Amino acid sequence: MFLPVRILGTGTYLPARRVTAAELDARLGVAPGTVLARNGVETRHFADREETASMMAAAAVQGALRAEGLAAKELDAILFCGVMSEQPMPSTAILIHRRLEGRAEGVTCFDINASCAGFMKGLEMAAAGIRAGMWRRVAVAAAELASKGLRWDDLDTCTLFGDGAAAAIVGPAEGEEGIIEIRNATISEGAELSVMRAGGSRFNMRTPPEDENDYLFAMNGRALLRLIQNHFPPFLEELLRQEVDVVIPHQASAVGLAFLRKQLARRGEGPGVMDILAETGNQVSVSVPFALHRAIESGQLRRGRTALLVNTAAGVSLCGIVLRY
Repeated sequence: MFLPVRILGTGTYLPARRVTAAELDARLGVAPGTVLARNGVETRHFADREETASMMAAAAVQGALRAEGLAAKELDAILFCGVMSEQPMPSTAILIHRRLEGRAEGVTCFDINASCAGFMKGLEMAAAGIRAGMWRRVAVAAAELASKGLRWDDLDTCTLFGDGAAAAIVGPAEGEEGIIEIRNATISEGAELSVMRAGGSRFNMRTPPEDENDYLFAMNGRALLRLIQNHFPPFLEELLRQEVDVVIPHQASAVGLAFLRKQLARRGEGPGVMDILAETGNQVSVSVPFALHRAIESGQLRRGRTALLVNTAAGVSLCGIVLRY
């Protein structure tokens, strides 16, 4: 499969409130150094009341538009990716469109929830829509406010996540760039390993759960890692049949990134791995586009070079895209 599309521009947004590991040590009442040792995250950013999903995503899209000298009215579609929309309706993508003051005629806006793989799914859909001639320029925007869903008595999760937004503008290829390969796998036996059980149609204010913590995020990290360790190596091996210059992974955890590096090392000297976990934490669906932006900004991904975007997500889902930038 080859989809002739081009990443035209990327942009990011970090909330103003920067939270250090030392601050969380004090907040949680644990010994100094505990938070950093737990997950290797030195800093993360938490949104305040004014920093909503649509506000952060719109700011990231504006940055991506500026990078290519485009205007919001040139967008044919806005795809929002996130675990939680800003509200059940209308879609967060429509709220982003309103903030950007996009044109009305011929514009599609909708949300995608694929947990940590949201941006990857959005990129796939944008590329397919452009290839089919439905759209010419698409904004794929991810935003997460993970801080609102954390249990502060669970050190494994409350020390790992951070908020933020990232976006990419996708358009038709102008040369040899494009998506070279897409791979997906779903191992739904792991559906209970990473969850937020309440807040949807099953458990809500009308039919509340027995435990109010069901509104918050819960993860069985050890079982999740075991499942991924069984399925991820052959999945990655298939993707690496293509030569890549840089690997841009979901910033799942220090353990997860170490596992990825171990798999790559088995092949000898391989591509570099973008690792921004220590400064942003796990930003859920924002991790991959934020790291993609950093790779472009730093020169690790330049025009003509090839990147592997790879992701593990709740479900359990595995996603990989080989992209010639």
